[in-house]
Amino acid sequence: MRKKIPSKFNNRKNSGFTLVELIVVLVILAILAAILIPALMGYIDRAKKQQYILNARNAMTATQAGLVDLYAKSGGEVAANASIIPGSKTPGNNGDCDATNTDFAKKVLETADLTGDNEPYCYMIAVGSNYSTTAKVTDKDKYTVFYALYIDKEDSPHIYYYNGDWSDNNPRKNNSNKILSGTNEFASGPYKGKKIQYYLISNKSGKDFSNNDFWGWIKKD
Repeated sequence: MRKKIPSKFNNRKNSGFTLVELIVVLVILAILAAILIPALMGYIDRAKKQQYILNARNAMTATQAGLVDLYAKSGGEVAANASIIPGSKTPGNNGDCDATNTDFAKKVLETADLTGDNEPYCYMIAVGSNYSTTAKVTDKDKYTVFYALYIDKEDSPHIYYYNGDWSDNNPRKNNSNKILSGTNEFASGPYKGKKIQYYLISNKSGKDFSNNDFWGWIKKD
């Protein structure tokens, strides 16, 4: 005859986890969460940044294509001290121009699929200056993007285009003159001696070239 299992063991079998066991499990889960959640959030941030850079690259491709088209139509000839982008607002200091809402800007954003809710919070480019008598600035330079700022959303990181790539390293941080001087000339690197001129393509910030806070905002990070 099969031996009967004592009732106290039956009770133990059906009693589930003890309080101590539950506490141990919760502690383990808390440790895992402390390890995994920051890693997951970091992954999300990196994925967002990659999307911002992708959007910036698309905007840059569309911009440079548009500038090549303007160069072809003008033959590189443009009146001195004038905007190369038709419809831009009267240039400010150093020839800085507001090209937002121009046909050129609209086409760039449409080509890059950055219209409506996807329009960048701020997108600014800098080409070879048409306000410079420096021999190093050629007609082709005036239609070539050497520097750019792209901000996808208001709270998105500022990313910058320089020397052929995008990064969060601002060449003009805190008015540093190591790369770009105060007179908008490259002080070092492959573009040394070239002077640049800025154009706003998209801007929802409420700041512009006539706003004293604009450059402080751009150069602070």
